[in-house]
Amino acid sequence: MHTLRSLIVFGLVALVAVPARATTSEGSLITNLASATFKDKTGVMREISYGATSWVLVATPSVMLLKVVSPTIAVSGGTVTFCITFSNASALTSAVNVVISDKVPDNVRFANALTENDPVGGNITPAWSTDNIAWSLAWPPGYGQGPATPASSVFLRWTTDVMGPRQSAIVCYSVTIQ
Repeated sequence: MHTLRSLIVFGLVALVAVPARATTSEGSLITNLASATFKDKTGVMREISYGATSWVLVATPSVMLLKVVSPTIAVSGGTVTFCITFSNASALTSAVNVVISDKVPDNVRFANALTENDPVGGNITPAWSTDNIAWSLAWPPGYGQGPATPASSVFLRWTTDVMGPRQSAIVCYSVTIQ
């Protein structure tokens, strides 16, 4: 019985096993050394006394998010503002095609797009959707756009073409509490 249970557990683990993936840490140095051997005219195997070495310094973009709301306590009919700061923590390389997505909370109406601060050297393209499939680039959505019923939603998306090393940007929008 114990063996059967072990086989079942092993089989279940094998069914859900996935390959492990990891990104090499930024700043890691990868070293590659090439060497050579050859045979001389007499058939004796020889090695060259030196190798050819090359190095690669790994540069990995790392995007971080911070979302804040103000005020943190509000009454029905009041307005609150959400701000999302996103940054590339890499000191060595740019992040490209960064997409920030946010679902407008339930029980609110979109009020206004307030701030859009492009990263240095990059451009932010905003878009919005009511189904998270078809996106409109007509920005900002109109006041009260979105939930015609409490069951419908508004999704916001900001795409930046490039975010350089240690660059950051911020996007903000306001909603009215229903």
